[in-house]
Amino acid sequence: MIQRKQTLFLLLVVFSALALVMIPCNYIVHNGSTLGVSLFSLYTTELTGTVWHYTGMILDGVSLTLALITIFLYKQRVLQVRLCFLLMLLELGVTLIVSFCPMVEKTEGITSIENSGIASIIGVIGMMSAYLAARYIKKDIELLKSADRIR
Repeated sequence: MIQRKQTLFLLLVVFSALALVMIPCNYIVHNGSTLGVSLFSLYTTELTGTVWHYTGMILDGVSLTLALITIFLYKQRVLQVRLCFLLMLLELGVTLIVSFCPMVEKTEGITSIENSGIASIIGVIGMMSAYLAARYIKKDIELLKSADRIR
């Protein structure tokens, strides 16, 4: 049983990072067919990813790994708070990339590239979860300090 609320919020960061890998960030119309492009891969070999696509993949992978590591550092609470703030910055970077940057290079066969709003919402949920995890870790720190004062 999970007894710490911040663990649940850090798991939500993990799930939001996994969702960004699988849910399409861009929809493109290529030779008359609509394709979804996620952070994980380009679904066809005819398309070329941009630098933003690869940067988003790397940032999302780092945030996923860092969130998992942060869960298991429960005895080092100050470090956990710092890592949560770093997670917030990484999630902000991923959110900005999926919101404003195209994931594929525009070629002759591509008629339009549209951003998916759901990927931006998932990124914001990840940022908010990292903030709430840091907040609850700070509450744990304050509770332990107050218990030490009573002794």
